[in-house]
Amino acid sequence: MSAALKGALDHLQEALARTTGRALFAPWVSAEGALIRGNFEVRNARGEVRRLQEATLPLPLALHRALAMAAPIDFVRVETPRGRVTLWPPRELIELQVGYRWHGFNGKVMREWDDRVVVFAEEEGDPIALRLDEGEDGPVWSAPRGEGRHHFVRRHASLAEFYEALASAIDGGRREATGRVCASPA
Repeated sequence: MSAALKGALDHLQEALARTTGRALFAPWVSAEGALIRGNFEVRNARGEVRRLQEATLPLPLALHRALAMAAPIDFVRVETPRGRVTLWPPRELIELQVGYRWHGFNGKVMREWDDRVVVFAEEEGDPIALRLDEGEDGPVWSAPRGEGRHHFVRRHASLAEFYEALASAIDGGRREATGRVCASPA
């Protein structure tokens, strides 16, 4: 893991602990290495669960390394000047891909989705993602929802920069922005 990513994760954890009074991250290691295996719910038009669909999600190297050091235990929400960013715990990453990678009504892979992209967080409902084919630390991408095909733009040069921006928002602007944080269960 890069020193920058480790430093940014440490800063984010410290800022969250100061703000909430508790630890919101813990090391997480998948039994499958850089893969997560699990299920997601396939629903009908009324929202009723029809079945569970088995799925395997490969993790980008940067995300795999970051989660091994410090993964959100629950949903962590950070208010930033741009909006609320929600970091998802590893146990929810497969479900988070529904509507992007997998169709929620039939369980099939979405044809228009770039399968190199893995969503790991969101900002005001917009996906925040890393790609499987990029370097050790990113970059981090985001895309506006509701515009049909997702057009991802580079949001941060690295995962370290993304985590550092969140930590700075929590710290009350000492580095760049003001913000609030809350952690809440699913």
